[in-house]
Amino acid sequence: METTTEIRSEGVPIPKSGADRHVKTFGTEIWNFLISLKLAIWTLILLAVTSILGTVVEQNQPLEKYQQVYEDWAYNLIVRFNLFDMYHSWWFLFLLCLFALNLTCCTVDRFPRAVRAVRRPKLILDEATEKSIGLAERWKNKGTVPQLAKSYKNALSRSFAAPRITETEGTVHLYAEKGVVSRFGAYATHVGILIIFIGAILGNLFGFKSHMNIPDGAQGSHIDIRGGKEHVDLPFAVRNNRFWMETYPNGQPKEYSSDLSVIENGREVVRKTITVNDPLVYKGIWFYQSSYGQATATAQLSVIRPDGTPLGSFSLPANEPARIEGYGVIRGVAYEENFQGKGPALKVAVEKGGRSATEFWIPKGGFDLDRRRGDSAVISFGGLTSSMYTGLQVAKDPGVNVVWLGCLLLTAGMMVSFFGSHRRIWIRLSEAQKGKVEITAAGTTNRNRPAFEKAFAAVLIEIRKESPDKTKEIAA
Repeated sequence: METTTEIRSEGVPIPKSGADRHVKTFGTEIWNFLISLKLAIWTLILLAVTSILGTVVEQNQPLEKYQQVYEDWAYNLIVRFNLFDMYHSWWFLFLLCLFALNLTCCTVDRFPRAVRAVRRPKLILDEATEKSIGLAERWKNKGTVPQLAKSYKNALSRSFAAPRITETEGTVHLYAEKGVVSRFGAYATHVGILIIFIGAILGNLFGFKSHMNIPDGAQGSHIDIRGGKEHVDLPFAVRNNRFWMETYPNGQPKEYSSDLSVIENGREVVRKTITVNDPLVYKGIWFYQSSYGQATATAQLSVIRPDGTPLGSFSLPANEPARIEGYGVIRGVAYEENFQGKGPALKVAVEKGGRSATEFWIPKGGFDLDRRRGDSAVISFGGLTSSMYTGLQVAKDPGVNVVWLGCLLLTAGMMVSFFGSHRRIWIRLSEAQKGKVEITAAGTTNRNRPAFEKAFAAVLIEIRKESPDKTKEIAA
């Protein structure tokens, strides 16, 4: 690329090359894009829409459940874009980072100006400042500039804030301000939002949320996350000592609770009864009471010889075989609450000597109900027994404390921004003619102008009370 060259001389800058100008223009465009309000609005809209989508599509469920609920095209879309675990997806994380970058760039772009405005305020009330403010009053008073400056300084300190005094060519300027911190409320809010996003990103990267069902008396330490694509083995086990439920008179659930124990290194280290809004927390992992259900039922069987010789009693889970010595293998394959109008009955399949299984129904009751089969063993069905399981939501979020810190800072920043204002008052004293002083008072605020106008009027009343000779005050 052609560049412009010239002899270097003192005080004369060397023109930049076309490549340098191109790089500068491109960098400026990128920066303007990152600090643009449009980027912030569109990112917020996308975050809102995707959050709604994450509410509509139930999160962190096994993939088999999505296959049952959604059609093939919807299921493929869910899997492709990780909608079953949307808040851990790469694109949702990208949106969070993009909004955080936009907020950071906006803060970096505007914060130095706010600092300069606070550190180097305009102490002199010149004509341009007076015209730009709009809220100003003028009057004349007999006296001298030093005398009135001292008097007005005391009044301003008492009614508003202690002023800074600047003298230029015989003119004295008093400048007082309050609520400087309100200028930084917006930046505290920005930082709070950024901290919240950092906490959310930490939770997305290093946290998880899943479910586990534990029957009464059982324990579990293994959970599936990311829709079953990943597995987590907890460094301890959780035992469900007992689950129970209270109901209303109409049978609807009123409250359900679980007595849980944390088992670590073979011993119980924590025990707690949890309810829906009172979880168990151990080593940063939260166990919430979220659901319940009936665990797999087992059939109670007793087997004897026709002559009454006992062969044993069994708890037979559904479709799981049990071997009866000297007889064969038996499985429970079906159950009816009212079989042929005669009450509960269990359908079993019996395999003997390698032959095909024989299926038959055994009504609930004594041995006599099965004797008519004329078999080498008589079976008695004592009914079904079942236990409840507790459904626990298991969550780990290492960024939760970071999010709380961001929320506190966000709240503080919003309160400072909405309930505070930067109020400034100038008083200029200049000699109009011998023995008379022209006084100009002006004030401005960055928000809530109507309230400031009343406060400004009250300050002027206090200032005028401090005039050495109020009877000699002359309207301008």
